[in-house]
Amino acid sequence: MSSDSALLGNDVLENAYYRMLDAAPDALVIADAEGTIRLVNAQTEVLFGYQRDELLGAPIELLLPEPLRKEHVAHRDRFAAAPKVRAMGSGLSLFGRRKDGTTFPLEVSLSPLKTEAGLFILSALRDVTDRKRAEKEARIQGERLLSAVESIQGMFVLFDKDDRVVLCNSSFRQFFEQAITGAIVGRSFTELVDGSLRCDLFDLEGATPQEFRANWVALHQLPVKSFELRTKDGRTLRFSDRLTGGGDVVKTIWDVTDDVQAADELRRAQVVAESASSAKSEFLASMSHELRTPLNAILGFAQLLQRDKKTPLTERQRLKVDHILKGGEHLLRLIDDVLDLARIEAGRVTISLEPVAVIEVLREVRATLDPMAVRPEVELQLDEDETSVALVCADRVRFAQVLMNFGSNAIKYGKRQGRVRFAISRPEPGIVRVSVLDDGAGIAPELQGKLFEPFQRAGQELGPIEGTGIGLMICQRLATIMGGAVGFHSELGVGSEFWIDLPEHTGDERVAVKPSPQALPEAVHGVRRVVVYIEDNPSNIAFMQDVMEDLAHVELLTAPTAEIGIELVRSRQPDLVLMDINLPGMNGIEATRRLREWPETRDIPVVALTAAALLRDSQKKEIAVFDRYLTKPLKVDELMATLEQLFEQRLRTE
Repeated sequence: MSSDSALLGNDVLENAYYRMLDAAPDALVIADAEGTIRLVNAQTEVLFGYQRDELLGAPIELLLPEPLRKEHVAHRDRFAAAPKVRAMGSGLSLFGRRKDGTTFPLEVSLSPLKTEAGLFILSALRDVTDRKRAEKEARIQGERLLSAVESIQGMFVLFDKDDRVVLCNSSFRQFFEQAITGAIVGRSFTELVDGSLRCDLFDLEGATPQEFRANWVALHQLPVKSFELRTKDGRTLRFSDRLTGGGDVVKTIWDVTDDVQAADELRRAQVVAESASSAKSEFLASMSHELRTPLNAILGFAQLLQRDKKTPLTERQRLKVDHILKGGEHLLRLIDDVLDLARIEAGRVTISLEPVAVIEVLREVRATLDPMAVRPEVELQLDEDETSVALVCADRVRFAQVLMNFGSNAIKYGKRQGRVRFAISRPEPGIVRVSVLDDGAGIAPELQGKLFEPFQRAGQELGPIEGTGIGLMICQRLATIMGGAVGFHSELGVGSEFWIDLPEHTGDERVAVKPSPQALPEAVHGVRRVVVYIEDNPSNIAFMQDVMEDLAHVELLTAPTAEIGIELVRSRQPDLVLMDINLPGMNGIEATRRLREWPETRDIPVVALTAAALLRDSQKKEIAVFDRYLTKPLKVDELMATLEQLFEQRLRTE
């Protein structure tokens, strides 16, 4: 240290001074104007890996990588010629070289020290490796963010708390470059809006510029929103804003013109489809009427021939009439199935879900199927055990329709002298399964996959058994509408099981199980009854006259139009009116409304007769004016039962 003492002076060599230098967090190096190191602190030894004695007297370029040493000499000479303080961060940014040859980034501050011995330069050296690494990572992340923002197909812009643009992509700049002169970053939201109005970028859709501006600004102030604007060239832009945690607003703008056009086309297609569906329903309703009208005469007169006691049929004639009835009923079932499927596909099936006692419905189904099972000598069995008290949530009529279809199929496709069994089970909690099992031939595995497709009859299309091939599909759709499902299992040579699963009713409401249905009471004889039949079709009139011939206590009066029929009813005060709905001039619905208006006719029962089996919702409300509604072709037994019931009601009120 003695040489340093002579050079720097006694004040510099105070012990306290050296301790202060060693305690500094940065490496401190004092060199003379020629670049010779005269003093270093302890941090210099730590930073560069040299011992203090190795550095003292050495050129300061020893601490720099070799490629930078020559250039540094020139920098040092220029500083010595015009020395001044250069603070850390604003001075030289160099690389240091450790004793082991490794290099690292340095940040340097310089301070000139003028002494009696000459000019000395104090260099404060700091290792900024960690900071440079962090800066590099931040720079990479920033570049990634900018690249990501730029890659967004739509427009992107970020507004700060003061509603000024902080960041945007090129798509945003290109769209608003007409509205803003110069840089967009730093512009306020209202400047963008006002510029857009000046350039007429958007279709105001009938609003004034002031109204358009006020609405847009109001929307922008909401924390989260999404709205659409149309441009002058016909494009539709969807604006979506989201508030960040720091209070900034991220706005994205997407061109959704194709989506809007697709939605418009979908709506138009839906309108066309609904119109086509309505036209199809109208066509089916019309065709139903046209088909049912001649069927009414065919089946009606065939039934009368069977019932004719005055001129009984021979056995040969009876067989022929049986064929007529069988063929007509098959055609009627085909019409009914097609219409039912049309109702389902058009979404016009009315479902009334209620608690239904399963065993009660099964008893009714079995009673209905009993006559059908007589000829093939099929035994119908009904399992009644602890599950028989089950209640399901279903539409009673549709539930029975599904079971009727399963049961009739089991009888038709089962073996002669076989067995059909109805069973109730619970495959899982909350589900009641009603199964129809037969011991018939079963269904081949390769045909089972298409069983619920329309017009598929499991290989029986050309067989002797009649069928439409859409009954199972209707069952599947009805079960789905009621919140249930259908399924089956079949094995060749063993038989088949078809089932419907429905939600179990678990509410407090209880449904009493009714006894098995009883036969209708006998006709009320001894009282003369007058029936007015309003019908324009001669065949239907002749059929009804033949029906009424067997009822000695009934007098039938006919009228070909509603207008004539109304006057006939008012004058004769009949016990019952049979009203065809589709009449020339005034229809049957309007005629019935007229009868309800007059005190002398309002209580006379009116039974609607129509061949239109497919009713629109509006028509269902209209037919509420009738006491009963019967569909053509009429079933004589059903007609008789209706007459008997209404005559009995009439008798009780007299």
